[in-house]
Amino acid sequence: MHIANFTALITRLPLIVVTVFLTLVHASVLAQQPSPELEQMAAEIAQLQADIANMEAENTIENLQGIFGFYIDKNQWSQAADLFADDGTVEISGEGVYVGKAHITQYFESKGSAGPQPGILNEHMQLQPVITVYTGGTAKGRWHHFSQEAVAGVSHHWGTGIYENEYVLQNGVWKISKLHLYSSMRTPYDAGWGVTALPVTTPSATLPPDLPPTIVYENYPAVFVPPFHYENPVTGAVTSTDIATETQQFNTLDAMELALVNAQTRVGLLTDADAVERLHTIYGYYLAHNQWDELAGIFTEDGSIEIALRGIYLGRAGVRRNLDLYGVQSELEGTLHNHMQYQPVIHIAADGQSALMRSRAFSMMGNYEGVGRWMGGIYENKFVKRDGIWQIEKDQVINTYFAVYDEGWKDLALRPAPGINAANPPDAPPSVYFEMYPSAYLPAYHYKNPVTGL
Repeated sequence: MHIANFTALITRLPLIVVTVFLTLVHASVLAQQPSPELEQMAAEIAQLQADIANMEAENTIENLQGIFGFYIDKNQWSQAADLFADDGTVEISGEGVYVGKAHITQYFESKGSAGPQPGILNEHMQLQPVITVYTGGTAKGRWHHFSQEAVAGVSHHWGTGIYENEYVLQNGVWKISKLHLYSSMRTPYDAGWGVTALPVTTPSATLPPDLPPTIVYENYPAVFVPPFHYENPVTGAVTSTDIATETQQFNTLDAMELALVNAQTRVGLLTDADAVERLHTIYGYYLAHNQWDELAGIFTEDGSIEIALRGIYLGRAGVRRNLDLYGVQSELEGTLHNHMQYQPVIHIAADGQSALMRSRAFSMMGNYEGVGRWMGGIYENKFVKRDGIWQIEKDQVINTYFAVYDEGWKDLALRPAPGINAANPPDAPPSVYFEMYPSAYLPAYHYKNPVTGL
């Protein structure tokens, strides 16, 4: 290994600094005969590879579950079912267990016509992941479920719950092997959870499950804690199954060097994914408090922003000009813009220089003693790395709805997004036109189905 490569590596791979140094010093000797130093280095590289594989699996599974949520939103039943292993299972609330991809597809189809449907709002958010990867290509994940549902002119509901899911690695592809959503609370929007609490759903008579519910429980206001798949991380016992392991034999220093270079690349991509998610989260905090200068500052000089059919504003100066549409930076008194980003699906380019991301937008907006509003939408953004720093190159929000707090979604009238402001016009017209709920619109995905590739 060349000294220049070594210097670059130690900033990423501190666990092996000492043994790499020893190997460099004694390279000529170690290349000719076995030694404790060489064996120790090989063991540390193998553990490093295992740790990297563990983190890569976590990221892939988070993307997988997020993609499931986006498919369910738009009644894309076959796409959602394709994310499951052939012998996978689904259990929702008290409806029993559906086994196998074919029956899972039938179960999803029983929930409504396939594809985006006018007058149907299904925002099924996948939040707060805790992923545990095990040996043998399996994993478990706990997620928080938060839903906003409506049938235009008929009903609208809030829902919460907890997923305890299982995943399996088959032929190098992670799939859902068990999806179990424990319902926690469901209530009509008009009454709210302080007045009305609906019970758990029950098995269907028209499409019976393969198995009865695995556990019987009640929704809020009853108290039920879905079982955790993991121990308390501080007080609980730590077992060896918490870490995925890889073993690899290294017979030469060249093989070790190749493994380390590969590890450096993989760690770099993991670091990039974390940086992109962090940047997007920072964006939300700036947006929530009208910090327009700071927000514009995380865009590239040639970046763009496109929100609510207002058109495309180009360049960092254009981004800053666009932000003036949403309020005066210095005037926060009496205003609320609690802007949150959920469920990121992030794909880093192989060269680590660009990334694409889909995520949710959910806002609580309004004015004190005025009008409160909800906003839901989808981001499809692009990020780039310039001089080693991640920045936003394209920020685009396709709005799903704007709704006044007092009215909710049930009787929401079809209305356009805010559109172009003549007093502060864009540099270019909208790149895509869409209609909000109660119309149906599916924002294009930047990715293909991670299981089928379709």
